[in-house]
Amino acid sequence: MIRRLRWKFVGINMVLVTAMLAAICSVFLISIRDSLRQDSTSVLQRVISETETPVWSEQSGEVTLPYFTVVITPNGGASITSSQFYGLDDYDFLLSAVNAGFRQGESQGILKDYNLRYLREATSDGWRMAFVDVSYERSTLNRAILTVVLVGLGALSAFFGLSVLLARWAVRPVEQSLDQQRQFVADASHELKTPLTVILSNADLLSEQGESHPENVRRWSENIRTGGREMQELVEQMLLLARSDQEEGTARDFQPVDLSDLTESALLMFEPVAFEAGKRLTDCDIEPGIAVFGDGAKLGQLLKILLDNAVKYAAPNGTISVTLETEGRDAVLSVTDQGTPIPEGELEAIFRRFYRADSARTTEGFGLGLAIARSIAQEHHGTLRAESDPEGYNTFTCTLPLAK
Repeated sequence: MIRRLRWKFVGINMVLVTAMLAAICSVFLISIRDSLRQDSTSVLQRVISETETPVWSEQSGEVTLPYFTVVITPNGGASITSSQFYGLDDYDFLLSAVNAGFRQGESQGILKDYNLRYLREATSDGWRMAFVDVSYERSTLNRAILTVVLVGLGALSAFFGLSVLLARWAVRPVEQSLDQQRQFVADASHELKTPLTVILSNADLLSEQGESHPENVRRWSENIRTGGREMQELVEQMLLLARSDQEEGTARDFQPVDLSDLTESALLMFEPVAFEAGKRLTDCDIEPGIAVFGDGAKLGQLLKILLDNAVKYAAPNGTISVTLETEGRDAVLSVTDQGTPIPEGELEAIFRRFYRADSARTTEGFGLGLAIARSIAQEHHGTLRAESDPEGYNTFTCTLPLAK
């Protein structure tokens, strides 16, 4: 599919460029042809009334095309009155050219077999005809056509190579998006497989052995409910990410939100959670009165994800600190947990959907929390990044623009 899309992009570009080059070259060649035709016609118009005075002279330095003029009497006799031509001693050639000019019927035109352009004019005692050689006109036009064709082919070849490179660059986001979708589906299927297996296996046990082992019915039913809740949580998180992707780039009617109060409320909620997990919330410094434009519910979810992540991955008896302050025109929220250092190569990867780091930082969950948190930060025109030092202090920093 991507390959087809890439070649379609190249094909459309080449068709458009070929049409544009053809139009430009056609205009260029037509202008050259008309200019050459105008030159030879101008010579004819100037010499047809000449008798013995040549159009070209060394004194004037004027350069003109080879020409000759002929006077035709009523009885059919023909004589040259002026010329700058070659081979006029051939009377048969002269007579043949004159007859060909008369046979065409038009007062002016081209005699292709003679490489001559003619102009005929009636006089009181017969006819006067002027002829000019168009060999130079034709050779110049042919050279121009050859040059245009070669330059055009060279330009098309160069643009073809450029189009291939541009196609790869233009299609890369689509390719990455498809890869991410395929990976997302594969990871989601893998995550759904475990709770689904639990539900089905316990349902089978309940159906086959429920009557003979009534003491296990409650445990099997609870296992089914646990698996169902896990699937429900995963589906809700996936739907949240899908809605974020769908709404990306659309305007939202955000309202001012007191981020300081929101953070204080989240800390009060997670203080007992951290205590039960054997972790300590310390050094929490929240600057009061910091407001941002946004969705209060989603910003609260972002805080919940970061605090939940810190509680999960902080070492036993480890500390968790939270700071909120202003830097220039931004509000900066930092959540730091004291645990296992995150390798530098994973500081960006942990924000990928369904990604979970090594076993030291793997616990319950589906690996969607940080992806959702970053999506919320980006939705609010902010950023979310991770930092880690060798001592195991892992910091997640969210920057959001202040409400003006």
